[in-house]
Amino acid sequence: MAAEDQADDQPSDGAGDVTADAIAGPIPPESDPVATARRRHGTAGAVLAAGMFGVDIALGRKPKEEVPVVVDAAGEPTDIDQDGIHVQVAEDLTVWAPPPAPSEPVAPTRTPPRRRGR
Repeated sequence: MAAEDQADDQPSDGAGDVTADAIAGPIPPESDPVATARRRHGTAGAVLAAGMFGVDIALGRKPKEEVPVVVDAAGEPTDIDQDGIHVQVAEDLTVWAPPPAPSEPVAPTRTPPRRRGR
């Protein structure tokens, strides 16, 4: 017993203090969609959001991970509305499409009101 008492009296460096239960605990969500639905749509929105999350958990679906898309370009992007499109297909073949003709702005048209029963 004396050896165990001495081990308890020594200061711990904290290396073995974390248990597996503490690590495997639930991870809190970054945002609370149910609370957001409650704020935006009231109690009915919160109930519907919670129900949809329950169905999602029951089906056991995993969230899709969005992979960032990175495209490396050879140079600066061009403005195809002013310069058109210029593509080199082969060493001796180049294709060029002219820029589109400028169009007049279209004024919004008013929808006539619906006629109700007489």
